[in-house]
Amino acid sequence: MFGNKKQAGPVLVPTDTVQPLNILDGSLINKTFVMNSLYVFDDVLDPEKLRSSLERLVHREGYRKLGARLRKNSQGGFEHHIPATFSAERPAIAYTHEKHDAACADHPIGSQLPQPTQDRPSLVCNPAELAALFRGADGPLKMDDYLSSDRPQVSLHVVSFADKTVVVLYWPHSVFDAMGMKVMFDAWTLVLQGREAEVRPPHGWDHDALAEFGAAPKEPHVLAAKLMTPGKLVMYGLKNVLDLAWRSKENRMACIPGAFLEKLRAQALEELAAEAAEEGKEGEKPWVSEGDVLAAWWLRLAVSHIPRDSTRNVVVQNAFSMRSAMEGDLIPKGSKYLANCVGFINVLLPAKDIHQKSLGYVASQFRRAIVEQGTREQVEAYGGLLRQSKMGAPPFFGDGSNHLVSFSNWTKAGLFNVDLAAAAVTPRDTPCTPSYIQSVELPYEFTEGFQIVGRDARGNYWFCGNRVKGNWGKAEAMMMA
Repeated sequence: MFGNKKQAGPVLVPTDTVQPLNILDGSLINKTFVMNSLYVFDDVLDPEKLRSSLERLVHREGYRKLGARLRKNSQGGFEHHIPATFSAERPAIAYTHEKHDAACADHPIGSQLPQPTQDRPSLVCNPAELAALFRGADGPLKMDDYLSSDRPQVSLHVVSFADKTVVVLYWPHSVFDAMGMKVMFDAWTLVLQGREAEVRPPHGWDHDALAEFGAAPKEPHVLAAKLMTPGKLVMYGLKNVLDLAWRSKENRMACIPGAFLEKLRAQALEELAAEAAEEGKEGEKPWVSEGDVLAAWWLRLAVSHIPRDSTRNVVVQNAFSMRSAMEGDLIPKGSKYLANCVGFINVLLPAKDIHQKSLGYVASQFRRAIVEQGTREQVEAYGGLLRQSKMGAPPFFGDGSNHLVSFSNWTKAGLFNVDLAAAAVTPRDTPCTPSYIQSVELPYEFTEGFQIVGRDARGNYWFCGNRVKGNWGKAEAMMMA
């Protein structure tokens, strides 16, 4: 219907409402990626209820941008063109449906959906190999599929089995982040439950809430002295050109049992307490989150191919929702924000410290960076650096020899709590939440880019990412040791 092939260019509709993308929606990363997010529900859901309720949501004030068409302006920036009226010719959402009479386990691809592991972490699948489930007919593969067609921002693809339902959402990262997707899900659920009167417009739907973000920082970024110059960026690119552009990448999903992570966190806290005592700080009570520990533990695996005594800088870009820092200021407290609001907290460590120092120490560096760089003033300083980039690229810190690792933790979005019970074919009085979630980024594959999808109802963490071909094997060997 919409087509993946590049066209001469869609005809602009003069009655469309035009909204330029804000500084974060229009950043280099968010203008690049198309997301294919897959949710598995262990019940039979009515696809028509899913479609009609999502369409009704997009018709509502504040949610119409989800049905916008993406366009480039004369300066090369992106714009949302929102139809004055949605119709069969210009629908609010794109929609496809596949029906299989067999059980999911009897489907050649459905049978490959991973199951949680019991005792130890393990690699459970290659998410890209589930493409037959998440690749609906005419599904978008790249940003040009939006720019060159009349495709709405959000596409819904439903795959029905005799015992399960796979719900897939396609969306360009320029429309929202994981927290923004949860805003959409929360509102969609209310509509699905017949509670449309409770849906309130998200903040900033009628104006740019981030128009002043980063315009006048009150203090320099704490890592300003380590900001990479253009020369160092070129050096980094040359040193890493093979990994960035030529070497094949592999995508894997890992399941981390909750009990395993609890033990890791207890170990990290014990190590930190012992280190504090050695320094004569017995009264201090160390604290690190599960997310800190999970990132620290995985970081060790991610640098397993770097020599243990290497002084090479490892730079970790840890995606961080800036909503809380902006509350009461750019974003009113308690409001919903249906857009991107993510920056990067940066952690710089020599590889030898990651290998040789305690897990607690590495986790504490993640925590310290969040405390230092997550303040309102530092978030504003980050925005100032972002504004200095002509391409909207995030600031990079370190030196030309960096080994870059990226984390994006979606746990706070609570996507495993999405409840679509109201769409169940057989009425139920218990929640119907996802048993499995994955999100594949297209068309480019990050080098050492990892996504913590979240924690499921059983307490398991699901963790996926791309690595240079061959590096997953080294990580798996360490994982099983």
